[in-house]
Amino acid sequence: MPHYVVDARVVQDHFPGIGRYAWNLVQHLPAQLHADEFLTVLWDPDAQNTRLPIVDNAANAHARVRFLPLRRSIFDPRNLLQPLPVRADVQHHTYYVRPLARSRRTLTTLYDAIPFLHPELFPSARTRLTIRLMHALAVLRSDALLTISHSAAADLAHFFPAARGKVIVTPLAADPVFQPQSEERIHAARVRFDLPPHFALYLGSNKPHKNLSRLIEAWESIGQTGAALVVAGHIDLRYMHQVHASGVHFVGPISDGDAAALYSACDAFVFPSLYEGFGLTPLEAMSCGAPVACSNTSSLPEVIGDAALLFDPHNPHEIAAAIRRLLNDAADPALRAEMRTRSTARAAVFSWANTARATLDAYRNAISRREN
Repeated sequence: MPHYVVDARVVQDHFPGIGRYAWNLVQHLPAQLHADEFLTVLWDPDAQNTRLPIVDNAANAHARVRFLPLRRSIFDPRNLLQPLPVRADVQHHTYYVRPLARSRRTLTTLYDAIPFLHPELFPSARTRLTIRLMHALAVLRSDALLTISHSAAADLAHFFPAARGKVIVTPLAADPVFQPQSEERIHAARVRFDLPPHFALYLGSNKPHKNLSRLIEAWESIGQTGAALVVAGHIDLRYMHQVHASGVHFVGPISDGDAAALYSACDAFVFPSLYEGFGLTPLEAMSCGAPVACSNTSSLPEVIGDAALLFDPHNPHEIAAAIRRLLNDAADPALRAEMRTRSTARAAVFSWANTARATLDAYRNAISRREN
């Protein structure tokens, strides 16, 4: 009777993206379990969690799934030195800061190589050294590593040769809220954010690797289009100098529901990031039928396939040309309609059910490898 443990203590506000991954995983794993398999989900009731109601999961748990509270912070030193308080055939750690004690079989999810490709995001030498050391230990202590794209897998193997042969790719998916929205919801969002009839949209932070400064430079070079550039998402105060621009509509952080409405309403979604482990944001936009233009780097071409216009994110002229092409409906009236159709078709390729299935296959293979 195989027993699996998923450490889902990352389902908390401190880990918005990673928490969403773990949340969706534990939502979809139960339906994929075989009749003789059992799952324990660890969660931290003391962590601030205002977005993802894991307690509801605990109250409505599947017959062969239990939710076990663990009041031990991911960053508590005891988390490194003490094993998890439950024995299982496979332990799945959803963050690289994980117990170092050897258990029977362990898997760890690593998401990207951003700390190593963009060390400028981590100005402290001590922080950079700690992140590299903890990644290296996670690689060495894991029987297998899960990651979210083939691009991320190659990058992790480059920086950590011990990961070669251990990495399994389990792509992500958009949440169900991200689908084409009704005219009523779109209209309500337009009114709430005081949006013009036509706009290009960017959703994300302003951290340097997100490349917002070049997007704004590209937008300013376009000139009068009759449209606006709407920038949504968290603004990191450390990089405020990158976001000052005239004619750009900053709306700040928004809810998933508002994001779905803006994705559905925009004439173009533009994503100029220099590096993404997966690129979930453009996939969410495509799920809502947005015409997408995005970078041709890292995992992004792998995720969007032939459903988006690609550009070199280092070249503001290419970014501007892609935006102009999507906004200029008069010159190519069928393009946006075609791009919307491509978007929804490509997004449908990804599902959390598939992610859960691939993850359980990794658990089962870990057992088989140890037994053979």
